[in-house]
Amino acid sequence: MNSTWYNVTVVLLWVASMSWLISQKVMPALLVGEPPSYRTIVKAKQEEPLVGWSMALNDRQVGWALNTTSPLPRNMTEVRSLVHFDDLPLEEMTPTWLRSLLIPESGWPEGLQLEAKGTLVFDPLERLSQFVSSVGFQGMDDVVKVRGTLDGSELTLSVRSGDFTYETELKVPQEALLSDGLSPQTNLPGLREGQTWNVRIYSPLRPPTNPIEILQATVEESKTILWDGRLVETWLVVYRNDPGAGTANARTPRGKLWVHDDGTVLKQEAMLFGSTMTFVRLSGEEAAALAESVGDWE
Repeated sequence: MNSTWYNVTVVLLWVASMSWLISQKVMPALLVGEPPSYRTIVKAKQEEPLVGWSMALNDRQVGWALNTTSPLPRNMTEVRSLVHFDDLPLEEMTPTWLRSLLIPESGWPEGLQLEAKGTLVFDPLERLSQFVSSVGFQGMDDVVKVRGTLDGSELTLSVRSGDFTYETELKVPQEALLSDGLSPQTNLPGLREGQTWNVRIYSPLRPPTNPIEILQATVEESKTILWDGRLVETWLVVYRNDPGAGTANARTPRGKLWVHDDGTVLKQEAMLFGSTMTFVRLSGEEAAALAESVGDWE
């Protein structure tokens, strides 16, 4: 008798746990599809290897950006980015800890140019294997540099700023997406309303001992925007603080992307030290002209 009830209880518990697993883990993926992965993102980047952007800070034009994708030996892929500020509003764009490295005794410089460079290298299976992100100011290259190497789920990370060097090792899921916080995202294929995924954001402008933060991305709704002189239907992707981090402003948007149905990111906003940085994708002809005027920027 007791054995019968025990068996029934075990079966009921198993059914309950499997019901939760299916409803929470399996059904969402079946209904809205898998979120973007490096495999789909890298393939989309390879189809459009040059992307250009106009850039504004709080609705004021301040510069431009370029993204390039190129093959490497042994079927690897390199993705590079360059973000150029023509006139950097230093007080708005730099954290307190970095200002001490930049401010001369005479005070804040005017017309200061900043360049942020990023490189990502993907292995033949479109898995991220290493990345580098750095910022430099006129006359001062690589003021801060972040370098990461991935070996499975092991991330070896180093941050260098002047004589200061910080190194650490972190565990990250093998399918985790890592993104440069200073570089616009070019492609997010296969979006559907309701998809949610986590992104690990790294940036040389973050505190050296805490260069990575986790944000949650959600495809919230369909939005019509004006791009390149025409109305375009897009998916609105909103980035917020990871709910598991327990921050008070977890629901406040940290960034937004407007993504065409084919996965092309047309517009992107990022909150940076209380300011809104906006990237708007250029046409192919405009991007080619910009790249020609810039020349080699490796």
